Amino acid sequence: MDFVDREQRQIVYTDFADEMGAIEETEVPIQQTGFSPYQYKKKVEAYIKANEHHVAIAKLKRNIPLTETDLNSLEDMLFNAEEIESRERFEEVFGKQFSLTRLIREIVGLDRGAAKEAFARYLEQETFSANQIRFVETIIDYLTQNGVMDPGLLYEPPFQDFHYEGLDGVFAEEDADNIISIVRSFNETVTADFHTA
Repeated sequence: MDFVDREQRQIVYTDFADEMGAIEETEVPIQQTGFSPYQYKKKVEAYIKANEHHVAIAKLKRNIPLTETDLNSLEDMLFNAEEIESRERFEEVFGKQFSLTRLIREIVGLDRGAAKEAFARYLEQETFSANQIRFVETIIDYLTQNGVMDPGLLYEPPFQDFHYEGLDGVFAEEDADNIISIVRSFNETVTADFHTA
């Protein structure tokens, strides 16, 4: 462009004629986006978190056992929600053999106050060392985040950070057994399966 003579400009005429061929109907394939179980799970989690104040979900979060009425109310809320679509879709993604209450607890976690109350003896008495109190606070953090806990995790990191033997290296046998039973009690309140009727 730098070498074009700016003084001399010639007019260029063009004459294009479009030719149309015969018109034919064709089928355009419709792209199905498909169903994503991962996206469905995210949608279910978001719905459950948005409804944390539902009576049954609030009870699960606070470690209060559910009544039959609570379970029925919970199922009605979930399986009639547009986000969940249907019981069939829910079972397709999560399976039929699972605990609905456990799933919800894992999603919403455990109320920190409920966890602290269960471990109050280890947090309030002066007879426990700072290391033991931090160990219990780590359990509380885990339960608050995950809702349930396999007691076997008390012998793995981050609990081994306190002592290479985990729980048994930090607490005497009686206290270790007591802590395991407290952890199990949180799991036991969410073992009821949802109705299959």
